Amino acid sequence: MLVPIGKHKGKSAELLVLKEPDYVRWLLQQKASNHLQALQEEAKRLIKKFDQKPFQVECEGNACSAQATRLSMYGNKLSPYWWCDDCDPYQRGAISGMLQIFRDYSIAWSHVESFRAGSQSDHKNLIKTMAQAKGLPSIFGEAQAVAFFRSVI
Repeated sequence: MLVPIGKHKGKSAELLVLKEPDYVRWLLQQKASNHLQALQEEAKRLIKKFDQKPFQVECEGNACSAQATRLSMYGNKLSPYWWCDDCDPYQRGAISGMLQIFRDYSIAWSHVESFRAGSQSDHKNLIKTMAQAKGLPSIFGEAQAVAFFRSVI
C-alpha cells in the first residue's frame, strides 16, 4: 500500500514502518479518517508481522549459541544485547532495575521515548537495528522493505 497524502505520499507502508517510526507512531495516534484509515490498518498489520519475524542473531549468553528471541538495553544506551529465552542477562552481571528487555516494535519505540527523550534518529536506528537482526539488509529501499515483510512466517 502506498501513502495517499502528505510528505510521504507515494512511499510504501513497508518502507515507512522500517524507516519512519515517528511518522508511523503519529499516524496511529490520529483519529481514523477515510484517507488515513486504510494506512493505519496496514501499519498495524505490518508492525504485527515485524514482531512475529524471528531474530536471526545468536544469543549472547555464556556459551550459548541459541537463536536470540529478545534484546536488552540499558536505559540511555542504544547498544543491544541479544538473548534467548533460556539465558538471564542478570546472571551475566546486568545491574538490576537498569535493564530494559523487549522483543517488539512498540516497546522499542517506548524505550527511546522513555530513555532517549524521543530522539527521532534514535527511533530510526533502533528499529533499523532490530530489522537487520531479523534479516533486513543494512542498505535497503522500497523493494527490500516489501520483501522483508513478505518473508514473515
